[in-house]
Amino acid sequence: MIPLERRDPGLAGERTRLAWARTAIAFAAVGAALVKKELAVGLLTLAAAPMVYVAGRMAARAASPRQRSRRLLAVTVTVTLVAVLALIAAFLVPGPDSLDQLLPRHG
Repeated sequence: MIPLERRDPGLAGERTRLAWARTAIAFAAVGAALVKKELAVGLLTLAAAPMVYVAGRMAARAASPRQRSRRLLAVTVTVTLVAVLALIAAFLVPGPDSLDQLLPRHG
């Protein structure tokens, strides 16, 4: 019987790498858009983009069980750090006073 770690998972690994890359690109795009409106929040979001990308690259590499647990810890810490940055960004941006400010009427 073939050990589980030697089985071909098909394209699952490639899809996972692409999902991490797509998420990092989304962080970069949102960060770039936010820089125009709120500089500090935009820079925080831009700073999170490479961290997301690197976390995805670390998570996707094949490794020994001990290395996998270390990488899982690194990915967990990175994702937690990105979440904390998002929380900080949410508190830095003042919210709208009303729904009309959030969704301006057209027409």
